[in-house]
Amino acid sequence: METGLLVTSVGVVARSQYLDDISLLRHKIDELSTNTVILIARAEKLIQESDALSSRLKSLEDAGTKANYALLNALV
Repeated sequence: METGLLVTSVGVVARSQYLDDISLLRHKIDELSTNTVILIARAEKLIQESDALSSRLKSLEDAGTKANYALLNALV
């Protein structure tokens, strides 16, 4: 590995330390990207499940309303 010093906006650092820091940052960015993809996939799945539950709930509410209406008509 090449040795030397680099002048940065925060001071002078060893080139090897700079390269190590860059490598760590790239790894963290890759990890963040992977986690973001997983989070988006889970969110999409939750949205689909929520839509399905909403549809089922609406069906049950509609069926209950029709049953109540039929019961009221039978009593009249």
